[in-house]
Amino acid sequence: MGSKVKRPLQHPSDVEQRVLDGLLAHDGVQQVALLDSDGFATTTSPRHDDTVEQLAQVIGPLDASKATRVSLHGENACVMAERLKGERVIVLKCDTDANLGKIRSLLAQAIVSLNALIV
Repeated sequence: MGSKVKRPLQHPSDVEQRVLDGLLAHDGVQQVALLDSDGFATTTSPRHDDTVEQLAQVIGPLDASKATRVSLHGENACVMAERLKGERVIVLKCDTDANLGKIRSLLAQAIVSLNALIV
C-alpha cells in the first residue's frame, strides 16, 4: 500500500491574498499591504494599485518607535501598521471617519491568520 502525501490545501500566498482582500471588503478600508523584511510589498489589496507602495513609508515610524504597532492619523486617512512573525509588516489605510475600533478588531483577526502561516 502506498503512502499518501499530505499537501497543503492552499499556497500561503493565496491565503495571504484572501486575508488582505477580506480586510479591503470592509467599509472604510482603502488599501492593505503585506511587506517583507526589506519593506517591499509582497501582497497587496487592491492588487494592481501602484499607490499601495507608499504604505511602506510607515515602516519608518514603526522602526523609530521600536513598537510592534503604530497608527498614524492624517487629514485624509488613517494608517495602521503592525509587525508580524517572519519579519513582515501589515499596513492598512482607511478613511478618517471609518469605525477604527471595528477595523482594529478585523486587523487583529487578520494578523492571527497571517501569523499562523509562519511555522
